[in-house]
Amino acid sequence: MDLRKLIAFGKNSFVISLPKQWIKQNKLEKGDHICVQESTEKLILSPHSVEERTEEKEITILVDGKSLKQIKRDIINAYVLNNKTICLRGDEIKEKAQELQDIIQGLIALEVMEQTTTSIIARDFLNLESVSLKTLIRKMDIITRSMWSDCEKMFNEDIHKNIEHRDKDVNKLAFLIFRIVRFGLENPYMMKQKLELSTLDLLQMWLVAYNLESIGDEAKRVARYMHRIKLPKEKQEEFLKILTMLKENYLRMLKAYYDKDIKLADVALDKRMDIVNVAEEFYLKNRDVDWIGFLIERTKAAAGHTTSIGRAMYHCL
Repeated sequence: MDLRKLIAFGKNSFVISLPKQWIKQNKLEKGDHICVQESTEKLILSPHSVEERTEEKEITILVDGKSLKQIKRDIINAYVLNNKTICLRGDEIKEKAQELQDIIQGLIALEVMEQTTTSIIARDFLNLESVSLKTLIRKMDIITRSMWSDCEKMFNEDIHKNIEHRDKDVNKLAFLIFRIVRFGLENPYMMKQKLELSTLDLLQMWLVAYNLESIGDEAKRVARYMHRIKLPKEKQEEFLKILTMLKENYLRMLKAYYDKDIKLADVALDKRMDIVNVAEEFYLKNRDVDWIGFLIERTKAAAGHTTSIGRAMYHCL
């Protein structure tokens, strides 16, 4: 911590010196204006023209010799780090063009602007300041709810591919939220002034989005194993009761999150072990059934990620 001495300046003002490194980092000069934001016992200082000085970042990703999974990770990472232009280059572009286009189209507001046999240039057109994180989280929640509702039909209908498709929509929203949170952490004054979000708000939303994305993944996997598994009708009904417990607790936790109801979150946190215990009992009675272990582990994992949303509420009060 850097302590600075408070100096009287005239009859009505006081001054302190600002760290030279901060001045250089923000490219300030003598005569520039500084914004002062009062927050209870704190003063938050930021350059007056911070929104005008946010530089547009650009990155080049070389694709030769990389697997599509590795390239996808590189593109998503570049997107989350708020690069406005992403350039893919390499002799293997022509072989992987369709797959690379699919990856780019899987990210919100990222569009291919130029393409040759050796390069693809994608440009982002999203104004991060105009996007509501709360709305994005609600969209993730709505899709995730529908995925669990359809999981309950899996023993009678083969719709696991449709559930997997919706998981991609959840992922797209999650990547956008991660990106906005990253931008907000780098520009806390702008987020506070324009979106009324504090650093703790951003951290909580990151944790909630991360766990919603993970719950969506588990719904996809549960559907996949329900499609593969062979259970008699009475055993199917027994597992569906576990699934209902899981879904009801998910709805309980999200209601607690939206209402900022810590007592209701406590109830949802306590319900996790009931779900886990019933699920493990079901496994022990059916352990000889193919895929049953995978199905139960994915169910328990979903219960765990649901309670993690409650922990995010506690940690970011």
